[in-house]
Amino acid sequence: MYNLTTDLSQRNLTKDLAYLAAPLVVSNLAYTLMGVVDTLFLGRVSAAALGAVGLANMLFLTLSLIFRSTISGVTTFVSRAYGAGEFAVAGRHLLHFIGFALVLSPLGLLLNPLFDTFFQLMKPEQQVVEQAMLYLNIRIVGLPLSLVSTALIGFLIGIGNTRLPAVLSWVSVVANVILNYLLIFGKLGFPAMGIAGAAWATNIAFAGQMILAALIVFKKYAQQYHLRGWSWPSLEKTRSMIKVGLPIGLADAVDVGAFATFMGLVSRLGTAELAVSQIVNQVSSVAFMPGFALGGATGSLVGRFLGAREPDLAEKVGYQGVKLGVGFMGLMGLLFWLFPRQLAGFFTPDPQLVTIAVLPMRLIAVYQVFDAMNIVFRGALNGAGDTRFAMLLTLLGAWGIFVPVVYLLAFTFNLGLPGAWGGALIYIFSLGVAVGLRFRSGRWKTITV
Repeated sequence: MYNLTTDLSQRNLTKDLAYLAAPLVVSNLAYTLMGVVDTLFLGRVSAAALGAVGLANMLFLTLSLIFRSTISGVTTFVSRAYGAGEFAVAGRHLLHFIGFALVLSPLGLLLNPLFDTFFQLMKPEQQVVEQAMLYLNIRIVGLPLSLVSTALIGFLIGIGNTRLPAVLSWVSVVANVILNYLLIFGKLGFPAMGIAGAAWATNIAFAGQMILAALIVFKKYAQQYHLRGWSWPSLEKTRSMIKVGLPIGLADAVDVGAFATFMGLVSRLGTAELAVSQIVNQVSSVAFMPGFALGGATGSLVGRFLGAREPDLAEKVGYQGVKLGVGFMGLMGLLFWLFPRQLAGFFTPDPQLVTIAVLPMRLIAVYQVFDAMNIVFRGALNGAGDTRFAMLLTLLGAWGIFVPVVYLLAFTFNLGLPGAWGGALIYIFSLGVAVGLRFRSGRWKTITV
């Protein structure tokens, strides 16, 4: 397991970041594959099931992120305590966030009216609505499992063990594949449940992940982190957890929701434009995974160096994380710029779609650089506990810049698809510069959690 050395001044920050980030890339890939697997299986059931699960997954992800990302704030607390050598305090943070997850879980029932409102506004076919609501009602049952699992994995990341979450994520993927086959199609004596089977398969896979994570954490770390007892957070501690965690959840939900709105606006341009945007999104998601991994690794190290009262090293690790992120995602962007036709051709044999994809692919190539700045700098600020700034910035950027500029360029100025993706580029440029300036200001160094 990764540990801080006593001689902090001699740290190889690049090696530290790579050590933490590499397993997180593997984890992100696994979770991406879970959605791909559901799509592949349900594509063999019906077009309605395929469309419903795509819509339902987008909606569930957007709204459940408020809860899951709030619980992921455990990493900020644990990494600070770990850096200060206060292992019992780090363990207490884990117990408190597990309790917090259980308290938050019933609030998931409030999501149903939001699902209904969404479908009333979007007005998809009734068959799609029925299938999507069936899927969503089952997924809500599994929300407590997902939240507790998020707390356990956030604790592991906070103490520098990113390898175990990677292993657990792939166990979930394998379980999901097997359970999808059994429950969707009704194999080995199980009833054929269709889209309901996909939802139960995901829930059971997350349940298995949670149980395994709990068994390992409470067996391996019980003594060092004083996990044999139990305590509920005080009212003051709960307020502190909400203050740090909730802005992360809201920022993530706002960001995903704005992008869902972006795709909705693109759909008004035409079927070809929507298909091309899906292709561009899938291509760029390859570059996002290492970026998000570096953001998580940077945040973990920033928190630990602040806990160790080494703010200058925390600052260095922030800048080093951004350099690595910009370097990698910039390299991927160069490939997008040089080979747009070839990359789009992997997803469609239609030459018209490939031609339309060229300009958006080159816009997304530039997008990568500023998105790397946004992801890693924001990860560093979250690790420091400066989460409210990121929330306010994302809220302002998403609905004050992203959606209005996309509409303005695509429809008012009739620039179509290039205008839409140009609006996305302006949005991410603004976020990248703003979080960079915030990090440079150093205000995050004085934040307490």
